[in-house]
Amino acid sequence: MPGAAYPLVMAQYIDLSARRSFTRKRADGVVAAQGAAALLVAAAGAIHLYLWFDYFHRVHVVGALFLLNAAVGLALGAALLARRNVLVLLLAGGYAIGTLVAFAISTRWGLYGYRETFWGSWQEAAGGLELAAALLVALLLASFR
Repeated sequence: MPGAAYPLVMAQYIDLSARRSFTRKRADGVVAAQGAAALLVAAAGAIHLYLWFDYFHRVHVVGALFLLNAAVGLALGAALLARRNVLVLLLAGGYAIGTLVAFAISTRWGLYGYRETFWGSWQEAAGGLELAAALLVALLLASFR
């Protein structure tokens, strides 16, 4: 059967590099998104560290929480840079959302006797970073295989 060998002969002319190129570009995009998420989480932690040095080291319980938030944010940022892992992504998303929830509670009802104001340059910066980190982590989790 001369026609049966036709697909085998034509296989040498089919360019599979386009598919490899697409998957490589997708992988590069995921790596870039994870790097961006790492920077967002670490920046939120860095803002909390700055605010702890600036004022919150004087606030009884909330000051300690700011320092803990800074340490966790910086550690999760480093962990996100080091590896692509579902657990690390879940922890980073939980960090971002948990910090936003704690901030909302602090502005609405107060937290451990301290009531925060909702609007301000540092509040907006940290909230924007945490919101962006949560959204980017959600996208990374959706693309995880």
